[in-house]
Amino acid sequence: MEIRNIGGQPHTDIAGAAEFTRRSEATVRLKTSPKQRHQGSGWPAPVKQDKKSWFPLDELKHVRDVLLPQIIESARARVHHVDLSGDPDELISATEFRQILDISQGTWDRYVGLSRAAWSRHEDGYLPLFDHEEQAPVQGMVRYWKRRRVQEWINRRGAGDREHEQSEGQR
Repeated sequence: MEIRNIGGQPHTDIAGAAEFTRRSEATVRLKTSPKQRHQGSGWPAPVKQDKKSWFPLDELKHVRDVLLPQIIESARARVHHVDLSGDPDELISATEFRQILDISQGTWDRYVGLSRAAWSRHEDGYLPLFDHEEQAPVQGMVRYWKRRRVQEWINRRGAGDREHEQSEGQR
């Protein structure tokens, strides 16, 4: 990381800012642009010197140690989390499960399709393995899950999504 003393303070260039904040150079350019800073990105304005942009390390430290964790935490709050009331061993239908997830029938059908191979191995797939299955009146199968398993799966999946967001955010 290249460091230059400007105005008595250590500064680094875009590549150094990216390394220091664990973000891409493109993210640094975007977040430090006048438009993004005006919209409240919280990133420092660059100092132009010798046709290069330089960023104060103390302000980048604030971005890395304060601003970025706040962004991750606010994203965490948006993750789906449920507390399903009722008997935890009560079976709920696929329709109820889909409504809890607030997804369309088409999306549900894709999730089922993505889960079938794992289900045939008696494992969770894209959706958790059902607890009960019976022949549908006309065609296909009707599946049911215990309320507790649905709640645990949604909340566990949310935690996994947060971990994924954090690792994506650090690239």
